[in-house]
Amino acid sequence: MPIIEKIPTMKDGKLSVLFANAMGLLDDAKRSGEAESVIKAIEAEWDARRQAAKFGEYKADRPEEGVLKALGYSVGNEGAKTPVRRKILDFVLARSLPPVGSPAYMDEWGEPGSSKRFDKLSQVLRSLIIQKRNFGNMDKAVSEWEDDLSWLAAKHKA
Repeated sequence: MPIIEKIPTMKDGKLSVLFANAMGLLDDAKRSGEAESVIKAIEAEWDARRQAAKFGEYKADRPEEGVLKALGYSVGNEGAKTPVRRKILDFVLARSLPPVGSPAYMDEWGEPGSSKRFDKLSQVLRSLIIQKRNFGNMDKAVSEWEDDLSWLAAKHKA
């Protein structure tokens, strides 16, 4: 059975892993078309689950991580490379998000392309910077969050 057919039965966490893997394949000329198809199918499933949640017909799995982590965004020594992180940030701003946590939490993110979405993403990055700034082993991560926040502000608010 093709992976796209399995998407409706996959748990939220597995969908996020599949999404992150597909995002990583977008730069592979031979697999980018397939990767984009998988991303679009996941996005449609996320939309369907979000709609179902509004009517009490779906409850998101309890996450151990937030939206950025669910989409494969990571920084530091084991983190994603800058171009991948920026693609993920662009995706967060412009497209449907996975159901992470409660519908109330997801409502904090607003709609794709909204100033609410931009503000929430900026707030999350600022919070990560503040929380981890004084940890000696987090310098690279903090620097990358700061760079991504500056990039985000320059690209999307200017």
